[in-house]
Amino acid sequence: MDDIWLAGYLALSIVMIIGMYAYGKRRLFDEISSKQSAIDELTTLQKQQNFFIQKMIHEMNTPLSAIELNLSVLSKECPNSRNVDMIKGSARILATIYDDIAFVARKEKMCHLPQWIDLGEFIADRILYFDAMTVVKEMLVEIDIDEGYHVHMSPTELQRVVDNNLSNAIKYTLQKGQVISIFISYQDEALYLTFKDNGIGMTDDDLQKLFEAYYRGHSDQHGLGLGMSIVKDICDDYNISINVKSVRGEGSSFIYHFPKEMVRQTLVKQ
Repeated sequence: MDDIWLAGYLALSIVMIIGMYAYGKRRLFDEISSKQSAIDELTTLQKQQNFFIQKMIHEMNTPLSAIELNLSVLSKECPNSRNVDMIKGSARILATIYDDIAFVARKEKMCHLPQWIDLGEFIADRILYFDAMTVVKEMLVEIDIDEGYHVHMSPTELQRVVDNNLSNAIKYTLQKGQVISIFISYQDEALYLTFKDNGIGMTDDDLQKLFEAYYRGHSDQHGLGLGMSIVKDICDDYNISINVKSVRGEGSSFIYHFPKEMVRQTLVKQ
């Protein structure tokens, strides 16, 4: 009897083990199928999003080019026109948003080759680009630079860093007649680029989320919240450190520290 009972117990145990194994295997199969379906759905959504972004970039480029072309004509016909400056300033905001979107969409496909760039000359050129925005807001951009310093970067990536800092400083300085200061200084074998404004500043919560994609601390301002996340990614690629100082209601300072291996100095002619 004991042998029969033992055999029955073992048979029942084997059946239970097989059943549990089959049940577990089925659950695992169902989970794998569910996750694969989710992956397939996300892949489809990603493809649709990429198609939409590429289409949007293409559709935005044509009217922006037309606006820029006609503005150049208007500027000659109506020099010193405040209305023309306002249109030009708005076009600069749209162009910056467009450039950010295009940079993100094409980042994986584009090869951004670095070259030696005179940082002072480059920034002076970008200040001129945003001139209409500063004129409308009656702002002044001051530059205090140690001349002759070059950085080894892709011009496209350097432009994203400079343009996003400049456009943000202009956008978030709401009072007219304010000053934006830009400093280039070399100390302790490192180059520092600083953007300082007297704008609305940021809270501690803003500072913590500043470099998150699509984060906008002030929803009433133009933009998609892409700019500073792009800047952070670029700086991480080049080992450029970022130090942000800001006080709500008093303004912000963005300090970029370029490592010595990507900096060289050219003697300035007297």
